Amino acid sequence: MSLVDELPYTPWRERGSVVDGEFRWRLGVRPLDLDDWIELGPDADGPGGWIAQKERVLADHHRTAFVVRDDVEYESREIAEAVLHHLRHRWPARCADVCLDDVLHPLEAASRLVPEDLVMMVEREGRLIFGGGSVCFPNRWDLRSKLGRTMAEVHAPVAGLNDQLEPAVDRFLERLTPDRSFWRLGWGIIDVADGFTPGDGTGAPRPVEPAAADLFVRVERETLRRFPTTGCVLFTIRTYIAPIASVLRDGESAAAIAGAVAAMPSGIARYKDLVDRRDSIAELLTRP
Repeated sequence: MSLVDELPYTPWRERGSVVDGEFRWRLGVRPLDLDDWIELGPDADGPGGWIAQKERVLADHHRTAFVVRDDVEYESREIAEAVLHHLRHRWPARCADVCLDDVLHPLEAASRLVPEDLVMMVEREGRLIFGGGSVCFPNRWDLRSKLGRTMAEVHAPVAGLNDQLEPAVDRFLERLTPDRSFWRLGWGIIDVADGFTPGDGTGAPRPVEPAAADLFVRVERETLRRFPTTGCVLFTIRTYIAPIASVLRDGESAAAIAGAVAAMPSGIARYKDLVDRRDSIAELLTRP
């Protein structure tokens, strides 16, 4: 498992996560320099890296980790070629010899080259719908159930998100153009040191009563990019996981996470699987 000792991002410290004492979902998008589109890093490669983990997940759980509509070959090819071009030009020494596996679906072939999960939205009958994805590191959600859904339908299981953000998300996607890409951050607290935690229960066994000190903080860096030829929108999701103890070394982060956890309404806390442990987490994070 590719744990990191220090997370590269601290989204809980951003303004707006807690408003008037209550946790709020945030769109939190910012402009993306396409030179920074894909993040490799030391946790990407090697026998225990994210890319090697993808190979194992796709071998053992292919139906869970990869699904596409039958009519997205054109969009997938545009995405795959863009990923390959980016890798070769951004890291010429490291990726000079990388290539797409022509035997695979182009979206899956592209996903096997990078640590990021790839999720594609496509235009059909005037609507942007979920066209497919290669998601080896889902955080308690089911990829296959999203196929053909609109963004609001994809987000429906997320407590409070559509109520707070649906109009903003729709406006953002309508205005997203190929010449301007964006990125955003999300985070959560999880109970297994594993990126493959799908909603269908095929992931690593979960501890019955994990001690708060044995939990992990998960950060997801998501990029959003519209492609010029097909008009599809690609979401990349780069996952980082660190022991919660690493957060304790930063008093400001520990206090911010404790405040956010305490401020979550019951529905959001239940969605984030924190209802039964948020008191112990808050106590751990605020312990002198």
